[in-house]
Amino acid sequence: MGFWNNVTSQSVASARDGFKEFQIGDNTAVVKSAVEKVSESGNDMLVITFENDEGAEIRHYIVDGEFKQQKLKQFYLAFNIPLGSQNINEWIGKSGIVVCKQGKPNSNGNAYNQVSYLRPRTPQNHSAPAGRSTPQTYSAPRPQQQPATSQAQPYPTGDDEFEDNIPF
Repeated sequence: MGFWNNVTSQSVASARDGFKEFQIGDNTAVVKSAVEKVSESGNDMLVITFENDEGAEIRHYIVDGEFKQQKLKQFYLAFNIPLGSQNINEWIGKSGIVVCKQGKPNSNGNAYNQVSYLRPRTPQNHSAPAGRSTPQTYSAPRPQQQPATSQAQPYPTGDDEFEDNIPF
């Protein structure tokens, strides 16, 4: 009876609760693992597993192809990893924001949340360690609106030496 070895009321009670899932929207997470693999279609890919404080895990796939560089840059910036870093062991434990969306239903009809994109922490949701400055967000100044006038302004009719000889 090997199956029932080590099964007690205490061991079952202390077991982790059931399936946990990242929520739709922002999730603070750490890099749990990163593994190089080959996709079903034969492309090289990187599988990054993120974990949150509740023990939920979610995988993010960066497949060799058209958007590989953009996705890598997004990952590096979101998790404060030096651009171009290939030492995946140094990525473990890095923290950032994983933004999730609802996934498409699978063959069983279940829809699990999936990674939509990654983004860095902002000063509002993260305080920097002492001695480090927090990243600043730049917003371009908004153009000032001109006050509305009650009279319609006609198009300028000045002689700008433009000749329109389009036949329609």
